[in-house]
Amino acid sequence: MAASHRQGGDRLSALPDRALQHILSNLMSVEAVRTTVLSRRWRDVYETVPVVDLVDTKTGDRRRRSLDVIRICFDHQVASAILCKGAETPIRTFRLTMFHPPTDLLDQWISTPLNCGVEDLELKHRYFQDETNMYYTPPQMFGCRTLRRLCLTNWTLDVPGSVDMPSLETLCLVHISDSGGMLQLLLSSCPRLADLRLEECLRLEECPGINDGIAVTSRYLRSFAMIRCHNAAGVELQTTCLRSLHYEGDLPRSGSSFIVVTNYLTVAAEHNSPTVEISSY
Repeated sequence: MAASHRQGGDRLSALPDRALQHILSNLMSVEAVRTTVLSRRWRDVYETVPVVDLVDTKTGDRRRRSLDVIRICFDHQVASAILCKGAETPIRTFRLTMFHPPTDLLDQWISTPLNCGVEDLELKHRYFQDETNMYYTPPQMFGCRTLRRLCLTNWTLDVPGSVDMPSLETLCLVHISDSGGMLQLLLSSCPRLADLRLEECLRLEECPGINDGIAVTSRYLRSFAMIRCHNAAGVELQTTCLRSLHYEGDLPRSGSSFIVVTNYLTVAAEHNSPTVEISSY
């Protein structure tokens, strides 16, 4: 390696474009874009990376003038990261961690990867919602047929009457408000759901007639976790593939069934007993 450096060699740049794309795909976008100063080739490679991954790190009140420059900086970061991708580079992974984003810009940011056939979508607001700061999920999100992984933090579910998500396998909802049974509508429309995580979802509307709670009807469900969802009435898992179940929260009343696996005997016979972790307060 020492001889290579003395001769001016650059082993990293000697890698094929596909290897460099893989490396940059595992970096945050602000880190990956720094490589573009190295050479024209690195700029070309960066533009072919199908990943946008950005975090808004500012704190305080976005609406204060003193934060205008920082706010605009992040807004431009997102726009630049999206626009630099050519028509031959559809965005496959789109992750944003945001702090009071403008609603009109947020809709534009999300629409672009959805229209490009995004497969991994992670959208996180860095604060808890209240009555003055509520963001509703955009309806076009639930018509993305290519989406395989969806992670949402600090949103209010607003699911349209028609949901078309045949490829969704992983769903992670953190601190989500359910405005009128939307969660059940979503779960019932994801036939290939394999991994479901609900965390601190404090308002989960019940689905009448189904254990007075919510039902997960995907027969492919392998992993289910419910963390500190204190107001949930109960869960029914209709699957024969369950391998892992994790629950953290209050224990149900004596004699009541909070989490029911309708085909538990079949699951135990085919896959041995699933791993069960329970933490109570």
